[in-house]
Amino acid sequence: KMTTGQGLWDEEDEFYYDVLSLPEGKRVPLKVRSMVGLIPLFAVEVLEPSILEKLPTFAARTEQLLAKRKDLADLVSHFTVPGHGERRLLSLLRGQRMKCLLKRMLDPKEFLSEYGIRALS
Repeated sequence: KMTTGQGLWDEEDEFYYDVLSLPEGKRVPLKVRSMVGLIPLFAVEVLEPSILEKLPTFAARTEQLLAKRKDLADLVSHFTVPGHGERRLLSLLRGQRMKCLLKRMLDPKEFLSEYGIRALS
C-alpha cells in the first residue's frame, strides 16, 4: 500500500520503491528493494555554523521556506533545530526514515556485502 501524498515511500515496508507510471495514468509500485530506495540518503549535508555565517541569505531563505511550506517541512530534516556544535542537518529525509534506510543498507542480509553495497537486496 503506497502512502498517498508521500510518493515513493512505503509506510509498511519502511522503504522507498520505484513506481512505473503508465501512459493511461496508472501508477504501479515496483516492490523491489534496489539502490533506487537508497537514493534519498545521497541528499544529506551537515552544515557547520561557519558556513551558515558566510551564507546568511541561504540560511534565511531556507528557514522562511520551511516556515511557509509546512507540507514540505514535514518531509525533510529539522533544519531549524541546531545539533551538536550548532550544526544544521540539511536532508530530504526525516530522522526516522533515514534510520530505516540506514538499517537496511547496513544489514548484511539486505544491501551490505563484504565488497560494498549491493544494487539489489
